[in-house]
Amino acid sequence: MQDLKELVYILNQYQLKPLHTNGQRLEPDSRLGKFYEGLEKDQFETDEEAEAFLFPDGRSASNYRKLKSELRDKLIYTVALFNAKGTDFTDYQKAYYDCHKLWLVVKILTGQNANTAAMNLATRLVKQTERFEFTLLTMDIAAYLRFQYGLREGNDRKYHESHSLFEISRSVYEAESKAEEYYTRLMVRTVGNRGVNTELVSLADNFYGEIAPFLENYSSFRLHLYGNLIGLMRYTLVNDYASALSYCDGVIGFFQRKPYEARVPLQIFFYQKLICHIQLRQFEDGATVAQYCLGIMYEGTFNWFKYLELYLQLSFHTEQFDKGAEILCKALDHPRFRFLPEHAKETWRIYEAYTHYLVSAGKISVMGKRRFKLAKFINETPIFSKDKGGMNIAILTIRFMHLLLEKKLGKLLDETEAIKQYSYRHLNNKNTLRSYHFFRMLMQIPLGRFEEDKVSERVKSSLQVLTETPLQVANQTHEIELIPYEILWKIAMEQLRNQ
Repeated sequence: MQDLKELVYILNQYQLKPLHTNGQRLEPDSRLGKFYEGLEKDQFETDEEAEAFLFPDGRSASNYRKLKSELRDKLIYTVALFNAKGTDFTDYQKAYYDCHKLWLVVKILTGQNANTAAMNLATRLVKQTERFEFTLLTMDIAAYLRFQYGLREGNDRKYHESHSLFEISRSVYEAESKAEEYYTRLMVRTVGNRGVNTELVSLADNFYGEIAPFLENYSSFRLHLYGNLIGLMRYTLVNDYASALSYCDGVIGFFQRKPYEARVPLQIFFYQKLICHIQLRQFEDGATVAQYCLGIMYEGTFNWFKYLELYLQLSFHTEQFDKGAEILCKALDHPRFRFLPEHAKETWRIYEAYTHYLVSAGKISVMGKRRFKLAKFINETPIFSKDKGGMNIAILTIRFMHLLLEKKLGKLLDETEAIKQYSYRHLNNKNTLRSYHFFRMLMQIPLGRFEEDKVSERVKSSLQVLTETPLQVANQTHEIELIPYEILWKIAMEQLRNQ
């Protein structure tokens, strides 16, 4: 069901009508028409709902599966008709779609024995694929031309030219593939775990050592994207934001010198720059980067949502809480939110919990009609609840703050004992120093009998550690403190003062 919804959304975005293509017009009152219309209006959440609507007489599930398969085929066929011309895509993006579609035409012409037309098209096409560094496509076309010049035409010079291009492309492609493989091997172990992993740091160093010679010898887009992401991880995995910032500047300069607009790498490395600026408390620089990112993002993409995460974080770090709430609503209300990976949705649920806390604390004036239930939030964060040295810290923090705000003192006493044990087991190390002392401060609230003066006296030493270990020097991942502990503590003290 989810794949059909995504296909329908994409086609609607570019005003492509699948029910009117291929010479077939389907009537709106037909089952296929009703199915498509229901997906357009987001009428079905599950296959069971769609089946009950389309076959109310209780006919067998096989009829629904057949109808679903027929609609999927039509949607996929229509996607193939997508034309990037007339869009606001960059030259690189337009070339990506055009080159791959033209290569399909070459294969179809070859299958129909229209070899002269196919070779003429392939000869022109390979110049485009070289210019835009589509290495695999260049290698495929070079292999095709090598075969045609060698066996069909017997043209020795052109055969060797094609063979040379194939060998060069193969070498670059092997380097690209290794960089991509190494990067994904690193990332698969960080998706649900945001804490510092010393084993992963060592692995990133080793991988980059293998990739670095390729980066010196080849300038390909894909190689430098994944290779430099590995290079950057040597710093981001240990939260060395100053070094990461300098590294990002070098990579950004490389991609800005390309003869085309390399928008995706620029998005990625400017995104990393924004993280660095937030953690280094360079808020003016962060705001400048944020505005630049806004100009090169396509709304609804995965990178767009990641950028909004950081924009929200920047707003909260500068105590622009209403702006943060506006960003949250923009993300959650977007029709493509439901297509995000589960771990990405879970991150937004954590941000939503913090935003609702600020609403309840009187720090945000408008939040719409959204409701928040703490128990439901806990059940909806199973991935990061296991991330003991990372995002689970943020979950435990906001759970405590909600209980304090709601004056659920009995549960709060239980929570205090739980975070005490958690602190000693998971936070007593240099990478979570700020979190360890903030949890110690939270524990003093019930021990100080919820009286501001007594609590303030008990937390002096831990508060001093926070002051002496600001975010810009703390060795922790940036997601843990969506709202800096100093700001959260100030709000908590306001609560004690008012109750």
